[in-house]
Amino acid sequence: MSGNSQKDFIHRAGFLAVWLLILCVYFAGVREYIQMRNEPGISVFLSSVYPQEKEVQEILKQEEKSDLPEDVCFYADGGLQEISQKDGNRQTEVLVGYIKGNSAVYDWQAGGMTKEDPDGCIIDRTAAWELFGNEAAGGQILVQDHIYTVRKVADWGQKILLLGAAQKGEKELSYSRIFIRKRNNKTVQNMVSGFLTKYNLQGTIVSSNLPRIVGFTALLLFPGLVFCCLWREVCREKRKYTIKEAGYWIWNILYFAMAGFVIWLFVTRASWPEDWIPPQWSDFTFWQKKITSFSSDFRLYLALPKSAVQTRQLLLGGKTICCGVLSCFIYLLMKVYGGRSNDKNPVDF
Repeated sequence: MSGNSQKDFIHRAGFLAVWLLILCVYFAGVREYIQMRNEPGISVFLSSVYPQEKEVQEILKQEEKSDLPEDVCFYADGGLQEISQKDGNRQTEVLVGYIKGNSAVYDWQAGGMTKEDPDGCIIDRTAAWELFGNEAAGGQILVQDHIYTVRKVADWGQKILLLGAAQKGEKELSYSRIFIRKRNNKTVQNMVSGFLTKYNLQGTIVSSNLPRIVGFTALLLFPGLVFCCLWREVCREKRKYTIKEAGYWIWNILYFAMAGFVIWLFVTRASWPEDWIPPQWSDFTFWQKKITSFSSDFRLYLALPKSAVQTRQLLLGGKTICCGVLSCFIYLLMKVYGGRSNDKNPVDF
């Protein structure tokens, strides 16, 4: 192999290796995004009035009797507590939460606990491993001198213990949070305000799909960037031919096909949230108020405690954004390097 051939081979191998790196980073972001699930319930933080155990039971009974019952789950924060095996050989510290109602509305992984299960609990895999090792399901846990049985092991990535109800002798619980399953035929605001008004409660919606939206947008950056570069190359190539040459028509067909694809994508796939459409287009303050309200709600979402699903959404969203941006950055570096390379070894996409 001659010197030039060897350099050309190394150059092309490096080019393919960079493309492989870009695709690995990008599809790692896709993998993280696929794992992101929508929140099973709308998170509402209560204020002023915090219902206790008996009041919550009464609310749930009334909902079951109503014509259109809401699927709800009440949550009380038990704080950080040290728990142990029944025999006390192993201990660990977990974040304890008490739930009442449909536990699957809090988190789909918590669906293994029935509504009337005062002795059952669901524990995260990490805490379960520290207490029991591999055999966690059916194990018994000691929490404040009371014994609970593990009904299910969840994969939350943080040490959480969910209890169905407080045992007798424990302090009276005040439920500070509600999770309400969203209905397709109702807006979030109307559904939550209707439920709170019905039971003389006050609260603030603290849910956000922003990590999922921003993550999806970050994943669109790389294919969008590649598409723009391809568009630029097509425009440059079609100028090299006259109307009498076959290359002119080939490149123009490709040009209009790409333009048609973009138009089809916007017409069939693009959508705009209804609550972001102003009632009157002459209302120029609508966007300013909407953006201010959105940023305020998101800061509140970041500041307040999060459920296991919300924490996982933030982590996966952050990883997705990093992968999407990094793949674009590596691609741009490759383009810059290709632009500076000599004509013998061009680097192009």
